[in-house]
Amino acid sequence: MAHKIIHVVLGKANPNRMNGVNKVVNRLATTQVELGHDVEVWGITKDTTHNYPERNYETILFQDQQFKFLLDAQLKKAIENLNKETVTFHLHGGYLLQFFSLSRVLVKHQMEYVYTPHGAFNLVAMKRSATKKKIYNQFLESYIVRHAKVVHSIGASELSGTEATFKNVKQVLIPNGQEPLEKQGDSIKQNEFPVFGFVGRLDKHTKGLDLLLNGFAQFLNQSNTPAELWLLGDGPDRNELEALVQKLTINNRVQFKGAVYSTEKMNLMQQFDYLCLSSRNEGLPGVVLEAAAFGVPAIVSKETNLGDYINTHQSGIVLSKNTTEQITKALFRGAENRTNGLLNQQSENAKEMIARDFCWKHISQKHIAVYES
Repeated sequence: MAHKIIHVVLGKANPNRMNGVNKVVNRLATTQVELGHDVEVWGITKDTTHNYPERNYETILFQDQQFKFLLDAQLKKAIENLNKETVTFHLHGGYLLQFFSLSRVLVKHQMEYVYTPHGAFNLVAMKRSATKKKIYNQFLESYIVRHAKVVHSIGASELSGTEATFKNVKQVLIPNGQEPLEKQGDSIKQNEFPVFGFVGRLDKHTKGLDLLLNGFAQFLNQSNTPAELWLLGDGPDRNELEALVQKLTINNRVQFKGAVYSTEKMNLMQQFDYLCLSSRNEGLPGVVLEAAAFGVPAIVSKETNLGDYINTHQSGIVLSKNTTEQITKALFRGAENRTNGLLNQQSENAKEMIARDFCWKHISQKHIAVYES
């Protein structure tokens, strides 16, 4: 039985950053402490300043090195001082040179570790820079996978991707969690027309934003119903997406809100009738869970790995195929659901889905069971 759990992440597990992995690690560590476990988070970071919100677990920061194969001497020393019989490490993040070196040190000292690539091994992700990844997998990543106590996947596509890439890997599927959220009193919907929304990095291909914008343009052209699409976030493709909006002549119906955080982000999200995520590739998108916790249902592609959950709980609309035409049909269904009462039912179902399938307490207990197996 592990007496101490040490999560390792690139960064500081700061929940106020856009990095989803850091948010997950913070929530997982926090909940495990609340369940009575001894938990630490070790962060590998360029800036070792402790500039993050107060938390209930100890955070130890180590200097990230310019040459990524090297580890901070203090990190190696900290591992040497641990009792291998009473500690389980949990490494968070895929394709990190730092983790290759770290795993070698852990194996040398006979320390157990669980490995979570956070979506990096799903089949679509593997196709990006496929040749480079094949070489990397053969010489580096396979070492981490092979020596892990178990490889933890957050979505079904990652399970199949991991098996196809590494073969005969001991795996476990546990989704990320989400806390229930209360709607703010000043954020009650008063939309006169449908408001669809996107939240995240403005990455046209990965997030399928080209498909969403074209689908929304078709919806407007074919419908007598006015509607708006709000894009919350920033990213490398913002200028290209703004140009596409102009080309489609829907600029009066699409709002680029930019990067928003905390209360402002929550207030805007709560105005959505549906969150839209037509991603071509995802691990398990936390923003869909966050919206569902507020009672905002989602229109999602199967590639989000959330389709089965949403279909089971009837908490949104799952695209049969991730195409412009199917997005247009889904937007029409969403608009109709505002008037036939189904939107209200989907909203309640979304909150129920979070309570039943994504409660952080239950998710954390599943991880504890893996550590102790």
